[in-house]
Amino acid sequence: TTRSQAIHLRPPSLHGAVRRCEDIVTSSRLILFGSGGFAVPSFRAVASDPRFNIVAVVTAPPRAAGRSGALSATPVDTWASGGGLRVVHAAKVRDAAETERIKSLGAEAALLADFGQIIPKTLLDHYPRGIVNLHPSLLPRHRGASPIPATILAGDRETGVSTIVMDEGVDTGPIIAVQHLRTRPAVTAAELEVELAELAAVGVANTLATWLQGSETAAPQGVDGATQTTRLGRADGRIGAGTTAELALRMWRAYQPWPGVWVEIPGVADRLILSGVSAVEGGALVAPGVLELRDDTLLLGLAGGTIRLDRVTPAGGKSMTGGEFARGRQGELAARGRIAE
Repeated sequence: TTRSQAIHLRPPSLHGAVRRCEDIVTSSRLILFGSGGFAVPSFRAVASDPRFNIVAVVTAPPRAAGRSGALSATPVDTWASGGGLRVVHAAKVRDAAETERIKSLGAEAALLADFGQIIPKTLLDHYPRGIVNLHPSLLPRHRGASPIPATILAGDRETGVSTIVMDEGVDTGPIIAVQHLRTRPAVTAAELEVELAELAAVGVANTLATWLQGSETAAPQGVDGATQTTRLGRADGRIGAGTTAELALRMWRAYQPWPGVWVEIPGVADRLILSGVSAVEGGALVAPGVLELRDDTLLLGLAGGTIRLDRVTPAGGKSMTGGEFARGRQGELAARGRIAE
């Protein structure tokens, strides 16, 4: 049966949490696949464990970032390079040449987390016990590319990390272990990623070691409650006049730092980024879709409630308070102070 571990940490802590299995003396030649920050605590835990010999870390190559276009390494690349590990940059592991290059590294086992690429079957089949994957949701719920934002959008009270053996589907492989975490009411996606990353690192070395030894089993995923997430784009962060206030607040927490949330104000701003928002408790509601400056505070009426626009950033402009934005455009907002549907 699949192991299930309930851990409730605020925030999770790694100190002293990884227990050694004294009866396991293997030293597996391990390859790590990962790019995003979620992977780093688990990779660090495995790399510091004498039961594993890290032969290489496969990650995406540095990419141009920001207005300067300076190359930026992935968080995994930065960690691995700083620790003196061998880093292999792979832009597309599906390419036959890349697959063969990775096979030639001589690893006998593989761990993957936050990699963002599809692994070809030839690579999945290359390792005797498959590729073990750390996924930040309670599978089969929230499979796919954006499980953490999806957790917040859905208002899930509980989330966690599922350790699975990869198959050709998207996060559909059999489950080795599950860790549970209560979701804090006001948590943002960035904060929840840190909590789940640290939770994943608690015990990953033991789970991996026992799996590779053959004393751990994997259970097929059920079909009940399965959901699929997709890669997020800028359009996902658009709030319209028909959006509920509750959903808008969830969107703001779910879409930090990317893609953020924004509104379109026809004739005033094609894209006004909502850098900071908060709920309005009590007081007179603002009509859905209407922007109103009240006591130097910019309010936005939505379906079922009103939210406060604490800070906003016009696309390409500077961040300012909602009141500053409204005062500088009082005439325009008085005539056309509605967001698009």
